[in-house]
Amino acid sequence: LVIALALLLVDMVTAALFESLLQPLCVILTVPMALIGVYLIFFYSEASFTREAYVGVIMMFGIVVNNAILLVDHVNGVRAKFPELPLPDAIVKGTLERVRPILMTTTTTVLGLLPLVLFGDSTGSNIWDALALVLIGGLLSSTLFVLTITPAAYHVLERGKAWRAAARRSGGAATVAPA
Repeated sequence: LVIALALLLVDMVTAALFESLLQPLCVILTVPMALIGVYLIFFYSEASFTREAYVGVIMMFGIVVNNAILLVDHVNGVRAKFPELPLPDAIVKGTLERVRPILMTTTTTVLGLLPLVLFGDSTGSNIWDALALVLIGGLLSSTLFVLTITPAAYHVLERGKAWRAAARRSGGAATVAPA
């Protein structure tokens, strides 16, 4: 219930920010991508998934969607600033301009959390270990996927929107290839 509420709130805020109902899907996709990293870090570190880790997952949702919001918002800005730029080129330009800030914020957060995991008594011995493991795993995997999957999802969603608009203009089935 808490996870569903968190996702709903993220969806509502991003829908208001982007003035779109489709673009928040690009942002919401970062959550399952982050959960891949959470699973892998707990599996390989042989740590227990405790209540504290569950709280860390909810906290991680708010952190990992930030990178996707930054990316989608910047691509929207590039498209507004350069309307003549084709959609794939605008996505590549916007993504390349945001690689460095996204990598910097992820790197500083992960490096700040590493001492909690590396210099603790033993893995899973206190509340901070579980929180740090969740955030490290989630941030690393979501960053990798945000820089690859989110631009692709953005392209698919925007191309589909253009295709549906062309279908409406032609009065039926779209015979125009998607842009």
